[in-house]
Amino acid sequence: MKKTLTQRLTVLALSFMASLISINTFASEDQAATPSLYERLGSMEGIGQIVNDTIALHHKNSDIAHYFDGVDDEQLARHVTAFFAAGTGGPANYEGRDMTSTHVSMDMSDAEFDSAVADVLNAAESNGVSAEAQSEVAAILESLRPAVMGTAAE
Repeated sequence: MKKTLTQRLTVLALSFMASLISINTFASEDQAATPSLYERLGSMEGIGQIVNDTIALHHKNSDIAHYFDGVDDEQLARHVTAFFAAGTGGPANYEGRDMTSTHVSMDMSDAEFDSAVADVLNAAESNGVSAEAQSEVAAILESLRPAVMGTAAE
């Protein structure tokens, strides 16, 4: 079970990163002068703290805590931080699994997905992330819903 949850979270992180990379790839030259989402989230240190705080919130969240039973939090944090950092314009290199294969066996409900996203946004807010950056993160996470829920077009 430990490996399965880590793999699932890795997939979530991969999908998130892929979405962010797509957004950064299509940025105009004018937007290039604007700090990346990675920078606005506090770079590697800030993202690492948001990830650690999110994992702690997930463990306390009665809707989704069962997915984290027996998970190696340190390993999970490393994978998710690398995914999050790379996907927001940072230097990290993520080599984990995709979102769909990571989450396929979870059978997560929409309510559970919403609850997990709320934890991420609460962690971001508690770490001083701007409302604008939180909105960008929320939009990216929402774009990952089909992959996490297993409803992505094949």
